[in-house]
Amino acid sequence: MTVDYLFKTIVVGDGAVGKTTLTQKFITGKFRSKYKMTLGVDLSVKFLKIKQTIVKLQIWDTGGQERFHYVSPVYYRGALGALCCYDITKRTSFENLPKWFSNVERYCGNIPIVLVATKKDLEEFRTVKEEEGRSFAKEKGIYFFETSANSGINSKKPFFALAKQIIENVKRVKPQNRVF
Repeated sequence: MTVDYLFKTIVVGDGAVGKTTLTQKFITGKFRSKYKMTLGVDLSVKFLKIKQTIVKLQIWDTGGQERFHYVSPVYYRGALGALCCYDITKRTSFENLPKWFSNVERYCGNIPIVLVATKKDLEEFRTVKEEEGRSFAKEKGIYFFETSANSGINSKKPFFALAKQIIENVKRVKPQNRVF
């Protein structure tokens, strides 16, 4: 298989918002109900076909706990796009979004970001309205998806949307026939 692009992406957000579960659902198609805290970073790879383009997507799933933030610059370095996640059942994870956006900008510059609300299957415990997420994304001029790794709702869309944006950025800036 000939790969047209290799893109490093990061998945950021507070601890326990579902970053790893969503990433693993995307990679394997399976839902893991047992949570294992990410210590630092987990690296996954997925090949995507977007139109006639083959993309090797490196997904760096970062630990959201405060104690891992000192290593963030190392994990963020070289990322061409980010998924920024919050949990619809944890208002504080939504309130912390500006911090995550600031970190991405500080360590990566102006890269595409997709806003991802997780755990849509837990509607009865919702504390963040969908309209709030949409409004935040609209203010930032970015894509927004509500997802559920458990039910599979929109579990692929954020990753494909991010890859498409990165392809557009790379084609605008870099010559054809290069692997990034």
